[in-house]
Amino acid sequence: MMPPHEARALCLLPDRAAVLAGLRDRKIGATALRELLESSEERPRQAWSGTVELRDGQGRRTDMAVRVPRTAGRRPGVLVVLHGAGGSGEQILPHFAALGERLGLAVLCPTAQLPAERSNNLDVAGLFGSRFRMPRWDLSGPDFLPAALRWARTTLDADPDRCVLTGVSMGGLATWNMGMRYRHSFSAAVPVNGALSVWESFGTDERTRALLPNTLPLPLFVVHGSADEQIPARFDRESVETLRALGHKDLRYEEVAGGGHGLETLGLEPDSPLFTRLEEWLAGAQRTAQPDEIRHRADEDRHGRAHWVEAGGITPGRASEIHAVRTSPDRIEVQVSGARRVTLHLRGGRLAPGDTCRISVNGTASPVRFTPDLPTVVDSYRETADPGLVAEQIVHCAVPER
Repeated sequence: MMPPHEARALCLLPDRAAVLAGLRDRKIGATALRELLESSEERPRQAWSGTVELRDGQGRRTDMAVRVPRTAGRRPGVLVVLHGAGGSGEQILPHFAALGERLGLAVLCPTAQLPAERSNNLDVAGLFGSRFRMPRWDLSGPDFLPAALRWARTTLDADPDRCVLTGVSMGGLATWNMGMRYRHSFSAAVPVNGALSVWESFGTDERTRALLPNTLPLPLFVVHGSADEQIPARFDRESVETLRALGHKDLRYEEVAGGGHGLETLGLEPDSPLFTRLEEWLAGAQRTAQPDEIRHRADEDRHGRAHWVEAGGITPGRASEIHAVRTSPDRIEVQVSGARRVTLHLRGGRLAPGDTCRISVNGTASPVRFTPDLPTVVDSYRETADPGLVAEQIVHCAVPER
């Protein structure tokens, strides 16, 4: 049997037909491949620093500053850092290099670019006073963040269950928003001097705040300066209070007395009290890739997925809500509103080939025979390069009318 890292590299070769032929020649079936993709092995890994070119899902290119620590054979984790308005990945990397070194995390700092389409920049203008087009993060779409994660998994063979997201200012806004929409990609998130939405300067942003419960399973360490005049601390304070009232189980809030908007005012230098608390908290951060229960809200199809369940046919601008529970190895119950279809990304482990899985959507049950499929495993891995999101069988269910 080939080593896991070779199996992952094989699946990503450009010629899909050759990939499938190669796997079949080696007599590697769907379940064996899925197990290989999520396995790890000890092998030498060298420390290095540099700049790489990154391309996002829209074809845009940017530079990404990278620092990879020595990990004594263990797969490195990932710390993606999103800079603020007017900054760059190269400028912000030194502020987080020590944290990555201490925790065995490769620090990835992409540089934001202009939007692919013309924009009036309203998603940041309310806070930063920008009346011109400027580089910014896409708060809900295929930006450089998922591209950075894919690069780390494919180039560094990084551990997909130890991927931490952090960002400062405009990057803090993106950290909240990407955490709400794609929380299944991260082991923890650390928004710094951020907010859910710039529109909350004028009142509650109901549309964005409706997605806040999505972060309940995501460990959060929120940092904000009490004297921040650009993004007042009350934005993060109110979000934290909401999550605490909802019962968030792993949430830390650090409001730095006298801290301003600049990162250098927050006391995050190595071995400071705040740095030490953050380092100790992040040391145990580990993603649960296959939770038994999932609650997720989405207001558009592109972030309708959470782990192994996905809502589709969402009415734009209206939040759908899905609650999926694996009540036993062969039974899944789903309640969904605001969507026309549900997609389940099934995998083995609890299900054996040939088992019948009973799937109930809004009370309408259907038996599905679990049939692992090699092309499905390959295609689902090629889509994200994330073994935790790989499926052996994909099942589409129409949502019955109530």
